Amino acid sequence: LFGRFLSTSASLNAAKLTVRDALNSAMKEEMERDKDVIILGEEVAQYDGAYKVTKGLWKMFGDDRVIDTPITEMGFAGVAVGAAMAGLKPICEFMTFNFAMQGIDQIVNSAAKTCYMSAGQVG
Repeated sequence: LFGRFLSTSASLNAAKLTVRDALNSAMKEEMERDKDVIILGEEVAQYDGAYKVTKGLWKMFGDDRVIDTPITEMGFAGVAVGAAMAGLKPICEFMTFNFAMQGIDQIVNSAAKTCYMSAGQVG
């Protein structure tokens, strides 16, 4: 069974991309497709991201959709949660996984519980 998948996928003419380029391409594609997709995080705009994952996106989509944030992971995780609750589709980039854990409370508490805490009126 596993071999069947390998032979099928080997016959595809897929371009070889780095993970960085694949992420950049996917974000660009979604931002072109849907005006509600935004990116926020530290140095994601003018600097093109700490690891250049957002390279070129700020120039294409501008300040309204590619947003540099202060160094406060809990803060911009909360902004992303609120933006999603308001109907936007935020992509929240943390510089490293270690820093992402600073914003986890917004995800596991605010995002996960708001629907229930508001009796279904939000979320």
